[in-house]
Amino acid sequence: MGKNSFLNYYKMILEKVSFDKHLLQKEYWKAKQVLRETEVRELDYWLKNNGLIYQVKNLPAHKEKYALAKYPTLSRELRK
Repeated sequence: MGKNSFLNYYKMILEKVSFDKHLLQKEYWKAKQVLRETEVRELDYWLKNNGLIYQVKNLPAHKEKYALAKYPTLSRELRK
């Protein structure tokens, strides 16, 4: 797999589900769990340029399934 395969994959997924805010938020949350921090910043930049950042940035913090982890997941630590 290429260097940015997961990043490109999630860009494609987010573009395809952009019609549904709920799906977009769910896929964005999944992307943040998988991608490295630099890739997340690049994804955020891409979302901003495509006008989608406003749909994903207001994730409900009180819902556990959407809460963003404060600490990196184990899988992210193993990939470094």
